Amino acid sequence: MILAVAGFIGVWQAPGVVNDWLVASDPVAVPDATITDGECRARRVVFVECSAHITYEIEGKSLEHDIELMFVDFNTGDYEVDVVRSASQPNRAALSLGLDMLWNRTLVDSTLVLAIAAGGIALFAGGIKSDRSRRLARRESKLDLREVKVAQISPVLGGKYVQFQYGVDRKGGPLLAMSRFGGKEEPYWIDGQRGMALAALPEGASVPVLLDAELKRLDASPPEIATIAVRLKRIMAGA
Repeated sequence: MILAVAGFIGVWQAPGVVNDWLVASDPVAVPDATITDGECRARRVVFVECSAHITYEIEGKSLEHDIELMFVDFNTGDYEVDVVRSASQPNRAALSLGLDMLWNRTLVDSTLVLAIAAGGIALFAGGIKSDRSRRLARRESKLDLREVKVAQISPVLGGKYVQFQYGVDRKGGPLLAMSRFGGKEEPYWIDGQRGMALAALPEGASVPVLLDAELKRLDASPPEIATIAVRLKRIMAGA
């Protein structure tokens, strides 16, 4: 979904930015153009979204365009705009505001798309690691039991996502992973505050598997379950 949002922003803004760069290469003012439904809205104080419908004539032929712009600006007043077209491609037109903010728009759009896409790729990579850990957990292998801190529980349709911290990176930042639980499923809590849960790191995996309360995520034998019970008693005793 995050990658889809990045793609949507790119598809939404990129054609307008490319069009305005082409207009900016050989601009010609269109003084008799008509601008209707012109509006600019500030979002989150500095992000400005503008839209307008423009109409102009070239050799007796009427041309119309819907224009949408997004840029960063601290201006709180109105904008005065003119219509500008390309001399070599008369069917390409832009607002003077769009040309004035062209570098601004290019940098803002590129940064947004790249930042959102990077976040989506990071989550996707984390999901691949988690899936690999779950596959390894269902094989016969040595499991390293770990206490992990639950950072957040986010309800979703049909269940919930549980985000947990399983370590720190080289810079001291938290290493986070997410695990999906069904509506009636719960993590294997090891404290009364529902803040610490039990996870198992399969041999050969880099991300632990967050265990469910009924241990259905593991193909655990009775001896393994007994080992978990002993470990839990030690944790509860403060060992």
